[in-house]
Amino acid sequence: MTTWTLWLGALLVVGGSASLITHRDGAARALWLLAVLAFAAAAASVVTAAEVSLPLVLAVVVAIGATLALVAVTKEPKKSAVVGRGAE
Repeated sequence: MTTWTLWLGALLVVGGSASLITHRDGAARALWLLAVLAFAAAAASVVTAAEVSLPLVLAVVVAIGATLALVAVTKEPKKSAVVGRGAE
């Protein structure tokens, strides 16, 4: 189950990246947030498993970190007050 959840999350990340390429930022962020949820479900599955696999735990942690980094990097830049005053 955990491996399939990781693959599902990876497909969501790829779909989000494709949405970003086609300039659909909102869809990309939504798909990436769904991927984070899939990775979190995989992490919960790993933690509750009878036998914990360290490589699988590391894969889940890296996947969540990479996806959150994608979400953070594609955030809309905030306009500063200085730029607004300079445009007047």
